[in-house]
Amino acid sequence: MSKHALDNIKSIISEPLQQARSEYEQHLHSGVSLLQEVNDYVSAHKGKELRTILVLLSACAASGTEKSITASIIKSAAAMEMLHNATLMHDDVVDEATERRGSPSVRQHWNNKLAVLCGDYYLAQVMRLLQEIDDRKAFETVNRTVTEMSEGEVLQQQYIASGRLDRDIYYDILRRKTASLMQACCELGDPRMKDFGAHYGMAFQLWDDLNDYAEDTTLPRPSERELLVKKNEQIAEAQKSISTLPPSKYKDAITELLTVLN
Repeated sequence: MSKHALDNIKSIISEPLQQARSEYEQHLHSGVSLLQEVNDYVSAHKGKELRTILVLLSACAASGTEKSITASIIKSAAAMEMLHNATLMHDDVVDEATERRGSPSVRQHWNNKLAVLCGDYYLAQVMRLLQEIDDRKAFETVNRTVTEMSEGEVLQQQYIASGRLDRDIYYDILRRKTASLMQACCELGDPRMKDFGAHYGMAFQLWDDLNDYAEDTTLPRPSERELLVKKNEQIAEAQKSISTLPPSKYKDAITELLTVLN
């Protein structure tokens, strides 16, 4: 994904994005020096912040104004980024990954035990943020998402062990592991953005799989041609889902998120 395009998108929501970053850092802060060292390391290699962006942009695009961003939306954005990073630390242990975002993974830089424990700490802070939001629907959305992501990870292990291509299972893994979280991000921003999130999440993971098709042979996958067709179908559905939103720079920005997947 183009850094220039992403920076342009971030500039449109710069103030709430900074507020979400502050909320994120405040809730993760720990008096345990080793844990704080890991927090600082993860923050220094924070990646695209795409989950935070999706929450904030969804809130703005659905209404056409930044005035729709409440304190709860800011907390939701921080919680989703936190959840994402927690799952990455755990996934890297499962996959025995040595690198994350161009640097040594937490498990590689320290060890597996610390990666699991820090991931658990992040999940605890997600629950703390949800408690502060105090919204039953938000809690149910995140609970559903964590359940699907966990099932997706186990399903992937089962699928790898089979060594056989099964298209239905393959696409279900993508939906559970990646699309479910992006769907939740958009839904927490505004429930009207739920469908966009589901389709965008699938398109994003298909785009990502196409980019490393030759390198990653872990999962039995359909052909590159099939994945390209599927990705374009999901992009079209995502575009359709936001076609009735009011014109705004936020709608343009969320449309650009789709454009960079082409």
